[in-house]
Amino acid sequence: MHIEHELLGRTYVNDETMLGDPISDIPRTNFYVTEDGYAWDMEELAQAITANSGVMRNPLSKQMFAANDIRAIVQHPLGKALAALQIEQSRLKQGVRDKTIDEMNKLWPVLLKDQSDNALDSRKATDEFLAYVATLPQAEQTALDGLRVPARDSHTGMAYDTTIGEAVRDAQGNRTCFHKTGDFIRQAAAHLRKQH
Repeated sequence: MHIEHELLGRTYVNDETMLGDPISDIPRTNFYVTEDGYAWDMEELAQAITANSGVMRNPLSKQMFAANDIRAIVQHPLGKALAALQIEQSRLKQGVRDKTIDEMNKLWPVLLKDQSDNALDSRKATDEFLAYVATLPQAEQTALDGLRVPARDSHTGMAYDTTIGEAVRDAQGNRTCFHKTGDFIRQAAAHLRKQH
């Protein structure tokens, strides 16, 4: 990897680091190239992943990293702290009970189906879901607010960068459309069901 970078002048998807430094300025000890062709300063990458609650997603392309990259990132001296965040995300998945997944499965069809001008059914469904969430133990509420699940917008293919709690509150507050939230909740519920 270093020979390609230093001697052969290999090019990458990105020309500079996230902080705007040229790729050629990345110190050898911090240099890493992911399978998707991006060159990283591991210090910057570790900070970006930490800021995203430990979700192993490329901060530039918003795509999830490949399994080999995830292993290499958490084994790198600058990425070792990310392993704890991975464990935390795994723990959060286990903190969502089946009843909550059932409630999510009642919510998303309403959000996807509602085509009315006033979106009354969607508003009612989000209010009911948030009222249900308010009755949950704090640990499960924390899981819903902190867990990031792998999901993609069915129309654009872009990765969602939100949590279940954020998505529903954003829909309720008209910061995102109900259909997009329904699409995300559908995928999140399916992902959580597979984890149980």
